[in-house]
Amino acid sequence: MSKLNERRKEVAEMSAGEAQKQIKDLRLKLFNLRLQQQRGEVKNNRIFAQTRKDIARLQHRLTQLEDEE
Repeated sequence: MSKLNERRKEVAEMSAGEAQKQIKDLRLKLFNLRLQQQRGEVKNNRIFAQTRKDIARLQHRLTQLEDEE
């Protein structure tokens, strides 16, 4: 199974609290990446898009959980 499919499966199984914590952690990671980019320390710019997409997946999961209630 690809990493993306594994990640999607993990997100689908998360509770609302876990998803919110993960979103918070990823936003902090994105902030730190931006700081590193300013200093020229980021070698792989693709990580920005991957992190933003992970945040979007988690936000979508939160919306799904809210709709189920």
